[in-house]
Amino acid sequence: MNREEIEKLIEETVNKERTSKKSISVDRIRNILNILFLFCALTGLILYFIWPDNRLAGMAVIGVGMCLKIAEFFLRFLF
Repeated sequence: MNREEIEKLIEETVNKERTSKKSISVDRIRNILNILFLFCALTGLILYFIWPDNRLAGMAVIGVGMCLKIAEFFLRFLF
């Protein structure tokens, strides 16, 4: 290997490290999904008990939160 090839390899390695740091990690996505789930669960409970004429709205919000939690569950075990 000559000097140019070595410098090229070093430059490629540095570029790979920079791009990997910029990408969002799976743990970060899981944390965001968990926060959204908790928000949906709390909002759904409040809607369910505050608005008794239309409890379906509260259950729908809780259902959306459960979908987020299921997505987080799969991310946890697949990655």
